Amino acid sequence: MATCKYTWNAIKAGDWVLKLGFVGDGFVASTSSGGLFGYSLQNVSSPVVNIHSAHESSINDMKVVNDNVIATCSTDGIKIWDTRTGGCQASLGNGKSNFLSLASLGDSLAGGTELLGADAEVHVWDMRNTSQVVKSFVDSHHDDVTALEFHPSLNNYLMSGSTDGCVNIYDLSKPDEDDALHQVINFGSVHSCHFITESRISVLTHDETLLFHDLNDTNYEDLVGPKSDDRGDLREQWANNEYVVDINPSGFAAYGANSSEKLFIVPFSPKKEKFKDSKIVSLPGAHGEEVVRDVIVKSNTTQCLTCGEDSKVRLWELPETLKHYSIGTASSPVSVINKPKEKSKTKKHHKKTHKSKSRRFNPY
Repeated sequence: MATCKYTWNAIKAGDWVLKLGFVGDGFVASTSSGGLFGYSLQNVSSPVVNIHSAHESSINDMKVVNDNVIATCSTDGIKIWDTRTGGCQASLGNGKSNFLSLASLGDSLAGGTELLGADAEVHVWDMRNTSQVVKSFVDSHHDDVTALEFHPSLNNYLMSGSTDGCVNIYDLSKPDEDDALHQVINFGSVHSCHFITESRISVLTHDETLLFHDLNDTNYEDLVGPKSDDRGDLREQWANNEYVVDINPSGFAAYGANSSEKLFIVPFSPKKEKFKDSKIVSLPGAHGEEVVRDVIVKSNTTQCLTCGEDSKVRLWELPETLKHYSIGTASSPVSVINKPKEKSKTKKHHKKTHKSKSRRFNPY
């Protein structure tokens, strides 16, 4: 069982706290009113970030770029912040789109939009020169882009997930959108998608179903179908599970139950694609009857942070250090994956509607 060591309140009463990230010796959190705040984990009363109006409305996503820089997005586009000064370094966007999702790796930043007209868009910038978009994919999704992630070691791959039921993998080395669309996985409305190993992907839907799937390579001669493992509805596999916060490729999953005011962390081996149910950690009381929005664990420590719709961030001490997994750092593209390009044709129907009180791709 974990122990709650400290609780911080959001800038404004009633704000939902949506995303968390570690910066320096502390953390930063985003809110439903467009604010950013954070504190030191060493001196819990010492502010790290305090920006009341970072965006005009709810911050839909936030990514830590490095110890001093974060990126955020909302209805007024994407902004890059220096956490040391609280200043905005750059504002990105096309002036018309509500950005819902972000991904960051090295100097690259990607943003995904809400559906506008017939399509939702994915754009990529080089943060060393944000005056121009490096890549744009405007025809590949037909509903909100809710998740984005760069491959951590094969830096020509970018993955996007959408409420249209598709996970797309783009090869950023290709000149146009049709050629760049390397792979499409059809499964269900995407809550999150991650590269859990160099050649495997996890997809978690808004209906709490989980899929593990191969990342295709470019060897089109061997017509071998990609391997996938549909784990079904995770609410049926873990007791007291009403919703899944996320499957974190660093080595854990988090899930909760509003009705019983419970939150749990279960260790996860991405290489074996196995959850250690015998080692499930309970976080008693969690965020009461409110939805937990994010859970992060500081690697090689017992420190864990959670946030939720009760306007709070909580610092927990876990009973033991979780094993940390990492794919590696970005490198030049190499062919290490051994499955051919293949696009699924059929979407998977959702098993049931989400049981928690909000659909999590709409943060307000």
